[in-house]
Amino acid sequence: MSSARRLAAAVVAALGGAACMTTAIVEAPLRVTELDSGIRSFLREPLFGYEGNIPEQSRYELTGASAALARGEVEVARGSAETLLGIDPTLLPAAVLLAQTHLAAGQNERAVELLATPLADRPAYTAGQLVYARAAERTGDAVAAYGSYRGIAALDDVAAERAAALKDEAVRELSRRIAEALDAGGLSDAAAALERLREWAPGDTAAVDLGRRLARARGDTGAELAAIRELVAAGSAPLEVLHRQAALELEAGDARRGLELYEQLALRHPGNSEIAEGLTAARFTWRTRLLPESVRELFEASSLLRGDFAALTAWLVPGVRTGPAGSTVIVSDILEHPHRREIAWLLNLGLMEPMDAAVRRFAPDNYMRRGPALATLLRMPGRIGGGAACVGEAGGPAADDVDAVCEAALRCRLIPEPAECRPERAISGPEAVEALRRTLHLIQ
Repeated sequence: MSSARRLAAAVVAALGGAACMTTAIVEAPLRVTELDSGIRSFLREPLFGYEGNIPEQSRYELTGASAALARGEVEVARGSAETLLGIDPTLLPAAVLLAQTHLAAGQNERAVELLATPLADRPAYTAGQLVYARAAERTGDAVAAYGSYRGIAALDDVAAERAAALKDEAVRELSRRIAEALDAGGLSDAAAALERLREWAPGDTAAVDLGRRLARARGDTGAELAAIRELVAAGSAPLEVLHRQAALELEAGDARRGLELYEQLALRHPGNSEIAEGLTAARFTWRTRLLPESVRELFEASSLLRGDFAALTAWLVPGVRTGPAGSTVIVSDILEHPHRREIAWLLNLGLMEPMDAAVRRFAPDNYMRRGPALATLLRMPGRIGGGAACVGEAGGPAADDVDAVCEAALRCRLIPEPAECRPERAISGPEAVEALRRTLHLIQ
């Protein structure tokens, strides 16, 4: 909708409202012998700052009506404004004059309603913005008032003075509105208001924190991390935000920095279980960053082969490479396999078993089933760790005892619920990595 059409609609609504309030107007005469100084300084000639051409007769009548208003003749000025708008509902200076009469009569809400939309795309229209801002201020809307005052502060001393006086209140109120919008899920409204807040108070800590909240709600980890880093640099980040920074550095930023942050937090808060768990996860994540590319590629595999699972286990669990030597198990079908060293480690520690010991076959290219995979992990506490009561028997349940494996895996929290056991299904890369991460809690 064009500015002219918006103005016409606003004028029609305003004049209709005036007709419905005849009784109220009669009860509050519009003749003012002398305008209050708190009003007079906000009234400029309606043409002041207006960019547009209007008929000479309209210009003449506006000037005369403005002079009448300055003398306190509110009813005369209002009659002239309504007459001009009856001729041309798109004549914005006449709407400004009408709003000035509302302000003079203490009808602040009506002045705001009349001008809010037509002035939206005319931020430098001094006379209009000044009367609108004063009316908004008197209704208690510091955000709208400050926005208008600020837009013409360089053009008008009164506006500059009021903008300076209202800034802190407006910034606080706008911050509150953004927070409410975020809580209500109004991300678009919050984003638009946040841009305004950043313009009004660049670098403001509250604005930075609101930006952090918006980024998190949007799932924008890069923007969230940038905001958190700014908060931390300013020395205004609570423990929750510091914890979040450590997690995000690991996920999307500097993994080494993330690990360092977790280590620092663990030292400062030794009794915090969430931080302790985060530190364990951070160490695991950092370890994955150091793996050979051929092993990292297995992380996303839809299903792992037995040789793949052996490689992942050997590289992600340090004790597999440094654990006590067991009996040497010889199998003939891994000699040319790229993961033969890792397979041998697991075989010699008794963590994995040949598929067929009689013919010395490991079958590295067969799918790794979830049951045998979980059985392998359940053997680790007894073979390379200090043991774990949840495993049950010291050596862990036999791989072919499916029920025992699933029950122990549930007790040890390697799986979240019984239905997740699915012992005959091939294990995927992500499933294996998560299960290995959980196993580390049992052996470290």
